[in-house]
This record gives sequence, structure tokens and C-alpha cells, in this order.
Amino acid sequence: MMRSALAEHLRPNDHVVVGQVTAEPTGLVEELFSLAAGLEQVNVFCGFSLNPAWGAPIDPALRVTTYCGLGTIRHLVGRGAARVIPAQMSQLVSYFQSGLLKSDVVLLQVSPADGEGYHSLGCAVDYVWSAAQAARVILVEVNPNVPCTRSEYRLHGSRVVVASVSDLPLHEVPDELPDDRQLTIGRNVARLVPDGAIIQLGIGSMAAAVAHSLSQHRGLKVRSGMVGNWLPQLVASGAIETTNREACIASLAVGTRSLYDFCGPESLLSFAPPAQLVTLEGPAAGVPFMAINSAIEVDLFGQANAEFVGTRYVGTVSGQPDYFRAARRSSGGLAILTLPATVSATSISRVVARIAGAYVTSAQSDIDVIVTEYGVADIRATTLAERRRLITALAEPRFRAALNEGEDQIRPTK
Repeated sequence: MMRSALAEHLRPNDHVVVGQVTAEPTGLVEELFSLAAGLEQVNVFCGFSLNPAWGAPIDPALRVTTYCGLGTIRHLVGRGAARVIPAQMSQLVSYFQSGLLKSDVVLLQVSPADGEGYHSLGCAVDYVWSAAQAARVILVEVNPNVPCTRSEYRLHGSRVVVASVSDLPLHEVPDELPDDRQLTIGRNVARLVPDGAIIQLGIGSMAAAVAHSLSQHRGLKVRSGMVGNWLPQLVASGAIETTNREACIASLAVGTRSLYDFCGPESLLSFAPPAQLVTLEGPAAGVPFMAINSAIEVDLFGQANAEFVGTRYVGTVSGQPDYFRAARRSSGGLAILTLPATVSATSISRVVARIAGAYVTSAQSDIDVIVTEYGVADIRATTLAERRRLITALAEPRFRAALNEGEDQIRPTK
């Protein structure tokens, strides 16, 4: 029987890097799982995944590392089957460039080669680009459903080994409709964003709520590690600058097929590695950068936790600190943290007295403005006592007395 390309190139103790989201080659990952039993150990780095295969038990020969608790990788993290490196996106790039994170084999899903022999990475141009430059071999799964996106970062056929061909549909994330609280937060945020600003949003219902409230703005530009279904909707509303081909840049697009179709070679959206998105040069120079991110909880010092629920790792550091710091470097920019005041309709406040030190994602000095459905707290140039008062006012009213009294365990008043 003829050996597969993956079996031919994979060696014991190799470090394998798997592309994220739409760049993850489902067939090659399935084959990696089946080959693992015959290998002493294989080290696998996998980030944000929508592949349900990661939710099932995998061979212990695969030593999995990740930077997040997102998507189906959360299952591995939750049962202790994946190690987490808490790192900013810029750090992941530098780790692969320097060799602190090794990359022997890279597995990617790409588009068919174009007339010049180049494969597009589709809607995912992130740290995997740096991993690919350092790899011994790049194995690709060619899928015509991967869009040929607008990007300078492509892989020539001479650089890759075509290991398989697929016509599976790309993994999708359906629209998450924001609730009334999130829509109120979105309106609060929109009042902070001037026309012509650069915005950074992620994905999910909170991002959708903010985007909805920005639909009447004009001349907005985008620099965002992830964009979701909100982007084509904002373009259709007339809010996005369309005369500048560099108006919208992202590293990942995660959403439905309509979003992937939007990301074609003539799209307003182009793709670039994370470092390019926070470099405020060229069209971004002198423009207010509004970095808008969410968190699981915030404390009265202005520290944010975007990673842990209790002791469970369910989020990520990702680009939050990178974008907050880029916003604060820009002229008139803001680092904006958004979150509902409580966990759904439960009696759990997301405004807490103090976040445990190990769970701080963004430092108190990295956040300018905090927004809940109860208002906006501008904590720039504030003392600890002043920000305590401002942030307490963002909590659900029945939790404020306990926060004012400095209780670590916040309980509602009767």
C-alpha cells in the first residue's frame, strides 16, 4: 500500500502546527489522529478550531498545546488533554519566528493554485504564516471552497506538498443575535466612536451589537484580528470607507458562508499577519484607533479577565492587549472594554472587587473606558479611589453596596 504524504513526512517527536478555523485541514487532522498510535510522540499546536473531532478522546501520543479555550479545543482544555500557553497574538508570532515554539510540519487547508501557482490561505493569515516559514514541510489540503482572498501572504506550489484534496464545506459560526443588554452596550460604545475612526471588533453577539449601533457612522476603517458576519453588514450600511483599498484588514474571518463569499479577491477586506494590524502607519497614521473587546469580568481597579470562568480556561489572551496598546498609541484612540453587568439573568456580578492576579488578561493601565448596560466609565487619569467609584456605578444596582464595602464575594442585596 502506498504511504500517504503525511505518513511520509511525519517523524516521531515532530512539532506539528495546525491552521486555525477555515485553515484547518479536516482530512489531514483525521489522518494525524489515526497515525498517532504508531508514533512515539507528536507535539501538536492547534488554536481556535471548529472541527468536532477535537471533542472526542485522542491518542495520548499526541501532545496538544494551544493558546486558547475557544471552539472545540475547549473540550481538550477542559479535560486536561491540552496544555495552554497564555500568550498575546504578537507573542505567538515572535515565538514561532524565534524558535521558542517549534514548527517542523505545518498542516493547512488552502485554495487551489491560481494561474501563477499560488495557493491562498483563505480567511486565516495569522501566526501560522510565521510557523510555515520555519517549517521543514508544509502539507496542504486543497479545497475549492476556500476563497482566494486578497493578501500578499500566499504559498507557492513549490513550497508545499499537496497531501490531499477536499470539497468539504468550510466550518461556519452562525449569527449570534445580541440581547437587549448587549444592544444597550452597543449604543453606549457607538457614542465613543467618531466617524472616520479605525475599529477593532471580534466575533460573537457583543461584536454584532456594537456593529449594529455603528451602522449610521461613516468612513470607518477596520483593523481586527478577527472579523465576523458584522463586517459585510456594516459595509452594506454605508458605514465603512470604500474608496481606500487598505481600509479593512484582518487576520481571521469567522462566520457563515456569506462572510466567506464576501472575502474574495476583489473584496474590500484584505488579510495580513497580526503585527501588520497594530502598526499605525500609512492610511492608519493619525487616525483614532478604537479597540473594542469583551471580558468575562472586570474589577474595581480596571483589570479585565477574558480567560477564566472560575478555574476553567475558556477564553484567550489573543490580541486584546496588543489592540488596547495600539489604541492608546493612536491619536484620539480608546481601549474600550465591554461586558454585561451580570452573567445572563443569574445572581452573579461580572463587576467584581478584585480579580485574582493569575487571571488578569488586561492590566489596569491598559484600559481607557469600561462599558456595561448601566453606562460608561472613563478611567483615564483616575486615582484608584476614583475608578472604584466609576466602575461600581457600572454594576447591576443590587450589587453596588457590596462592592462599596469591598467584599470579595459579591452578593446581591435583597
